[in-house]
Amino acid sequence: MSHGAPAGGGAGGPQGGPDSPLQIDRTALESLAALLLEKVGLKITPDGYYGLRLAMQARMPALGLSDGQEYVRRLRQLAGETELRGLLPLVTVGKTEFFRDSRQFKALEHTLMPDMLTRARRAGRQVEIWSAGCATGEEPYSLGMVAVESGAMNGEVDIWATDLNPAAVEFAKEGLYPVRRMIGISEERIQRFFSLSATGYQVNPGVKEMIHFEGHNLAAPVFPHVFPATKDLILCRNVIIYFDQPTIRSLMDRFFDALRPGGVLLLGYSESLFRITSKFEMYEVDGTFAYRRPLLNEHPAPPPRPSAPPPPVSAPRPPSPMLTRRPTTGTFRIPVPSPSAPQPRPRPTESHRSPVERLDDVVRLIERGDFPQAMLAVRRLTDDHPEDLAALLTLGNVHALMGNSDEARDCFSRALRAEPLCVEARIYLGLATMQEGKLDEARSELQKALFLEPTLSLGHYLLAQVHEQKGDHEAARRSYRNAVSQRRFGQRALLGHYPELPGSTDAIAQAAQYRLAALSES
Repeated sequence: MSHGAPAGGGAGGPQGGPDSPLQIDRTALESLAALLLEKVGLKITPDGYYGLRLAMQARMPALGLSDGQEYVRRLRQLAGETELRGLLPLVTVGKTEFFRDSRQFKALEHTLMPDMLTRARRAGRQVEIWSAGCATGEEPYSLGMVAVESGAMNGEVDIWATDLNPAAVEFAKEGLYPVRRMIGISEERIQRFFSLSATGYQVNPGVKEMIHFEGHNLAAPVFPHVFPATKDLILCRNVIIYFDQPTIRSLMDRFFDALRPGGVLLLGYSESLFRITSKFEMYEVDGTFAYRRPLLNEHPAPPPRPSAPPPPVSAPRPPSPMLTRRPTTGTFRIPVPSPSAPQPRPRPTESHRSPVERLDDVVRLIERGDFPQAMLAVRRLTDDHPEDLAALLTLGNVHALMGNSDEARDCFSRALRAEPLCVEARIYLGLATMQEGKLDEARSELQKALFLEPTLSLGHYLLAQVHEQKGDHEAARRSYRNAVSQRRFGQRALLGHYPELPGSTDAIAQAAQYRLAALSES
């Protein structure tokens, strides 16, 4: 589905109908919103109850429940934690809009759609597009409008739109949107592609007929209805940040196989295939970055060279003092470079380099301890690419390390507004509040991160640090043991950069074992 900030729209939205056995009243929606804020830090205002209702409609029948308040009571029980994790990917379904991400749609209008139509006509076939994570349908209908504006005739474009949430899919099939959902559409397009009814704006048949909607789980190991080398374009935006690295790799392999040679994959700006796969070639088109399956006579570009690897962790060496001792001042000491130290010159072609390349430069500056230059570089990056989540998180970390706590919090808040289930924002906010000496807040943020991703070894390790600083040695030992036990799970790389964090599961486990030994002697 298309994830993001909590759903826009009123407390209404699609209902089960007069024959529906589901009873979801305002009190149930308010109770669920309060639970999500408490457990996950996900703030949903009454404008977002539309998305909550969709999610409850999708999940309650699977548990045999018809009463919304009983469903929320189930979630509050210990046994409801698994269900709450299953609900979370559905909760943010409402954060989708027509023509979301103007740069990508500019590329679709000016280059991608016309090129796809030209190639398909030469080959005597349809253009096949997959909107993978279509939510309530705004993305595929936007694609249909662009296709018509690009001169597509009846039957020339086939758009397959899929989502995990069956209630969202049923809503999308109707193609009927209230006035508040029409933000982002020009008056000219509304006049051309919609008809006004008593209940909202109805998508016209000419666009609706080129789209077919289905329920589909992108995390499934097999896609039986997806045939090799058939798709010209796949959009999967703001979805993969919720998957672990093995799932992302597997999904990208399937996307690669599904695309025709020369076919294009569009991800969200907070998502990257850096260090995930080198099969695709990344290229710039009309001011946005896209991934392409190379043509048969071409080879994918080599993967970007990673930044300098972290130093090996030797067995007897204790973990970084940064993570094991609270400074007496409550803040971390950051080395400030000498004024006479040479400063790197900004590259004149900086805006033409990919966000990944530019962020690698920032990482190198951070690792050198040159925080002022790192700050300048990452600020320019976030100015040029405000939706790049990795850059925004790194900016927050640099602010935190330089003692700019308000600016750091603002960055992490912006990240959470963009992606409310962002585990990294919780982890880094936990680190920032830990270094401020606000241990209760740090514990709360880290617990929210671990609720979202229970197998995150680093999260358990940092939570143990907080417990240890609070003097709760039993809780610290428990969290350190949890950090060690997660070694059996694959650990994904976190978005954003923070220096001196253990760089591998083995390093985290080793550091945790060192602290366990120290606590047993105390």
